[in-house]
Amino acid sequence: MSHSRARHLVPVRLVGILGALVVVASAGVVIGASIIGSKHDLSTTGGDPYSDRVCVFCHTPHHANDTLPIQAPLWNRFIDTNETFTVYTSPTMDTTPGNPNTTVSMLCLGCHDGTNGTAVVNGITGSTKHDLINAPGPGGIPDTTSEPNCRRCHGQMYGDPPAVWQGTDLSNDHPIAMTYPTSAQDPMFNTPPDLNTGWALVPLYNGKVECPTCHDVHNPANTPFLRMPNDGSQLCVTCHIK
Repeated sequence: MSHSRARHLVPVRLVGILGALVVVASAGVVIGASIIGSKHDLSTTGGDPYSDRVCVFCHTPHHANDTLPIQAPLWNRFIDTNETFTVYTSPTMDTTPGNPNTTVSMLCLGCHDGTNGTAVVNGITGSTKHDLINAPGPGGIPDTTSEPNCRRCHGQMYGDPPAVWQGTDLSNDHPIAMTYPTSAQDPMFNTPPDLNTGWALVPLYNGKVECPTCHDVHNPANTPFLRMPNDGSQLCVTCHIK
């Protein structure tokens, strides 16, 4: 890497780190552990000058995905919002799960649905889960030389436990894209402080239960990225009255 390029890269990284700290501080959130070194850390010391950046694998300040029907934080990935999922159903449910392709859960399922759906953003076509929109310029992926990031998602190839792939069949998983029931609809659910945003540690998104209601993608302290320990089902009983 040239000295001139290094001078440009360091300030950008510092700005990204400082920006993240400002967001965390302003939100009043206490981070229990770091994404660095976690399953969601796809950075490496490989040959590409962008490959050692933790945030770039999901976020970018430029050329971000602005085609999504959901609010995404400077998203750096292609997402196929035409994906159709088999959702959870039960005759005893008070509200009905919807197709998560237009909710915040799609940011998670964009990687964890196990498909290679294509999408076009800013005139650039992404054809697999590995493509990023901006790295280091529009199109391409970090570290195309040695691909040392494979192990985070494909652990079974290295003798590690495999990654979690939800697939498109969500019928046997906790329902998502589902409006949280009111006490009038079901008295067996705790009423959150705000029916639109939920609890401080267990948020709702526009009043809906989504993947990040229970999982914090940036905090691996509670496996698998749970928002709080689930000893004694404490995460579960935040919502459910047992």
